[in-house]
Amino acid sequence: MARIRVTALSIIFALSLLGPTEAAEIEELDSGMVFGGLHVLTNGTNILIANSSLNDLPTIAEDYTATWCGQCLVVEEALENVASTSNMQVYSIHRSINDPEDPLGSEAVDAQFRDRYDPYLPWKPPIVGFNGTYAISGNVPVGSSLEEDYREQAAKSLDLGPGFVTFAWVSTGANSGTVSWGIEQFTNSSFNVSLWVVETVGTFADGTNGKGDYPHIVREIIHLGLIDSTGFSQGSKSISYADAYDGDDLELHLMFHEIVEEVDVEEEVDNTSEDEDEKSNSSTLLISLAVIILAAIGIASSLITKKDPTQENDEVVPTQVATTEPTILNEWTDEKGHTWRKMSDGSGRWWNGTDWQEV
Repeated sequence: MARIRVTALSIIFALSLLGPTEAAEIEELDSGMVFGGLHVLTNGTNILIANSSLNDLPTIAEDYTATWCGQCLVVEEALENVASTSNMQVYSIHRSINDPEDPLGSEAVDAQFRDRYDPYLPWKPPIVGFNGTYAISGNVPVGSSLEEDYREQAAKSLDLGPGFVTFAWVSTGANSGTVSWGIEQFTNSSFNVSLWVVETVGTFADGTNGKGDYPHIVREIIHLGLIDSTGFSQGSKSISYADAYDGDDLELHLMFHEIVEEVDVEEEVDNTSEDEDEKSNSSTLLISLAVIILAAIGIASSLITKKDPTQENDEVVPTQVATTEPTILNEWTDEKGHTWRKMSDGSGRWWNGTDWQEV
């Protein structure tokens, strides 16, 4: 009987280790590289010019964040540390779609970010994309630290080859002007050319993560043109842009986004969903198996320990069934970015940013 108890406890312990786990991963993307970063201040001289070779352009780090996101603080600290010691520029994309708590972003910018990264990542901050080719979600390091992870991504070259970029801005009035751009490249790719309107710092004292001052806010993305040939391309466009959230510290950043053929990832996503369903079903099956085993042990114990009429003096030892913590049946994030768990005992859990609360 003791051997049965030990075996059952071993099985139950093994089953308790099979619940879903979360681990940070570096996602390699196929949604087209993003490069550029030449920029000027809108509140400066009326005529501004910037230029760079392709190889000297900075790494573009897109920080998907929100003013309520406490987990984003450690991510942004690591990003700032890397940017201060390397050729990397940070752009904060504030979650805006179905998010009334964050006033700093825009639904159009949020939608463009999601379009480029969908369906590779969940839409819960924090997420950091690097040059549109790699992304890391969450605030759990893949390596020894987030800073090391980000520095490794920032050091990856896009191998753009020889060429250069030039950018000119002529102010024609309040919130208006003419953008002129030129690029020489031999990548055999097509590109969308756009202007990112970035607020240097926006102050929002009511942000529930307590940061207060939020830097590098992408307020608007303006389409400038299309490149569909190698060699030298250029363009010019008169534009107008919206006000900053506060102050007068808007910047204009020239960006290029590679156009890639649409990849049929629906099947891959469906397979992933099926895999998750299979894991969930497997977990449920294993939990049910554990219950059956415990029931069988109870029956066996009852039969074995039942008094034999010829052995009236035998002492009956009651069977003790070990209790285990409930396992996770399902975990999801709602449209407001809150993470929930459904447990095997029918209860629920909610992540408050520090620990799991039972609901």
